[in-house]
Amino acid sequence: MKYTSKKPFEKGYNEMISEVEHPEMMGLEYGVVAMESGDVMNFDYAQEVVYDLLFGEITFNWDGNMETVNRGDCFHEGAILLHVPENTKVTITCHSEKAEIAVCRTENKKTFEARLLKPEDCLCANEERGAGQMNECSTRMVRTFFDRSNCPETNFFIGEVVHFPGKWSSYPPHQHVEPEMYYYKFLPENGYGLAEFGDDAYKVKNNDLTGMPCNVTHSQAAAPGYAEYYLWCIRLQDDKDIVTTVVKEHEWVTEKDAKYFPDI
Repeated sequence: MKYTSKKPFEKGYNEMISEVEHPEMMGLEYGVVAMESGDVMNFDYAQEVVYDLLFGEITFNWDGNMETVNRGDCFHEGAILLHVPENTKVTITCHSEKAEIAVCRTENKKTFEARLLKPEDCLCANEERGAGQMNECSTRMVRTFFDRSNCPETNFFIGEVVHFPGKWSSYPPHQHVEPEMYYYKFLPENGYGLAEFGDDAYKVKNNDLTGMPCNVTHSQAAAPGYAEYYLWCIRLQDDKDIVTTVVKEHEWVTEKDAKYFPDI
């Protein structure tokens, strides 16, 4: 599934995935909140929610807490997000000229402490991966917010990837039972990439989204000259660990002694 957003986003909440419209996503819902200076928005979902600041300066208010945070952009700066259990009232106030907040939601009746996470609080703040493999064709920066290893009550496995122009990520192609979504940004904004989706591929641009339902193989590539960012979110099965399977015929490319053209 590819979802092409309205450009630009309308002010307020812009829905991209809903349980009603996209039942194949197993209850994973997603949208982007677009705000301008002085805007105040209130949220109260009967779901587990992640509010991931993409850019801008905002104030989060929740459970008697208040904190103002700023993120210049999602390419050069680490993640800032608010993670809350169901029925948590959240107010967001925008101080910058514009701001965008990604909102991931899913059903979860478990209770846990709401947390504001900065890079140092994430499972993986900003790790370079792919160096020394595949002739550097898959180097990228990975930021993993959390999974069940550092938040046992969650139904999410979630984070961000920034990969370099002309590079691949999530490669070799892989699959899992759990549905997953990728939400894209490009630098410069007129850039594009290719999203592998089983035997097909989508051309993806700034603010596009792809959704991979059960066991659809997927990987990503960025066009030369354009850095690609994507927020990835997996809706975990209740009380089951995720099992990821790589497409066997391409697994050899990650082996330590693998040789590629012109050496073969």
